[in-house]
This record gives sequence, structure tokens and C-alpha cells, in this order.
Amino acid sequence: IMRGKKEGIHRMNTKQMKFIVFLLGGALALGGCAKEVVEEAPAPESKEPAPAPEEIVETPVVEEVAIPEEEPAEPVVVPREEPRDIEERLPSEQPDRGSYLYMIRHNDYLVKIATNELGDPNEWRSIYSWNRERIGDDPNLIYPFHELELRKPENEIIRWDYDYTIHVVEQGETLWSIAGDAYGDEIAWIVIFWDNEETLDSNAGRLKPGIELRIRTELWPGR
Repeated sequence: IMRGKKEGIHRMNTKQMKFIVFLLGGALALGGCAKEVVEEAPAPESKEPAPAPEEIVETPVVEEVAIPEEEPAEPVVVPREEPRDIEERLPSEQPDRGSYLYMIRHNDYLVKIATNELGDPNEWRSIYSWNRERIGDDPNLIYPFHELELRKPENEIIRWDYDYTIHVVEQGETLWSIAGDAYGDEIAWIVIFWDNEETLDSNAGRLKPGIELRIRTELWPGR
């Protein structure tokens, strides 16, 4: 019996030994594989960019250029102007300027008058300065049949004499009604008044029957 037990123990020990050896062999095999895997695994690539090559900058060589010396400039001789008489330097004399009276028409204004009579619309300021007392403070306020003084070269002025007829005032007539009959415009009464101012003043400004009045045959003769 003891022998049998010993053999059983011996057998069991042998099996255990084989199992242990098997386990050790497997462990060694696994360890070798792990070692091989570790040794053969490639190293991870570095993500840092490779340093750029240094740029070689060539410094340009500046050649020295010889600057020629400038020769001194010769002095400029300005010819002397011979003195001339003052009369030769003065412009030709302006033609004599004259003045005349212009009677304002309907729809006239200073710029229009300056253009038509003086040939320059900008001369309206001159017309206003010549007639400031006649016009007043507002150059835009002028009245038909009133007269303005204009000035321009004498040889450009056209002068004429008015022709008159005699009108005997009748009962009930007024300067307005006479102007309407004579000129077709009652506002022209002021012309009749100026042409007969002395006669009317002598009658205390009253228009009485039988008074003789001078009436122009034309308001703008020749125009």
C-alpha cells in the first residue's frame, strides 16, 4: 500500500512537473513574441517640420561711379531795354463816352437792358450805380416808362428828337385815358406828365378842359 501511494505521488508529481514545464514554456514563448514585437515595431514619425534651409542673401556690390565736376555756368547777359517815351507805352485812348436816357419797357430788367444796350450782361451793376437815386434800394424793382441814364462810347449812341402833336383836354379826360388813346397803354400817362410838367404845375396839378398837352407821336422812335 505504501508503495502504491508513493507511486501515485510520484505520478502526480510527474504530471504536475510536466504541466509546470508546459506553462513555463508557454510563458517563455509569449515573452519572446512580445520582445520581438517590441523590437520590430517602427518608431513613430516625428510631426515637427524639418527645418527650412537657410536662405543665402547675396549683398549687391555697389560700384563707385565717378561724378564729373560741373563747369561753372556762364553768366547770362540780359539786354538792357532802351527807355521809351511814356506816350508809347500807354494804350490807345479810349473813345469819348457819352450818356443818354433809356425809357424802360414792359418786362425789362437791368441784366436785359445791359445786354441789349451795352452788350454785356454784367454791366447791370454799372447801370444800377448810375441810377441808384432813380431806382432805389432794390435793383430788381424798375417800372415801365421810367427813364434810366446809360453810358457808352459816344459813337455808339443813337440820338433822336421826338415829334409831338397837340391834344386839347376835353371834359372828363384824365392822363390815363389820354395815354390809353394815344399809346394804347394807360400806364404811359407818366410820359405825358413829364412832357407837360410845367403846364400842369401852373394849373396846380389839375387837368382842366381846354388845356393843351404835348403828346409824343412815338414812345420809342427808331426802335
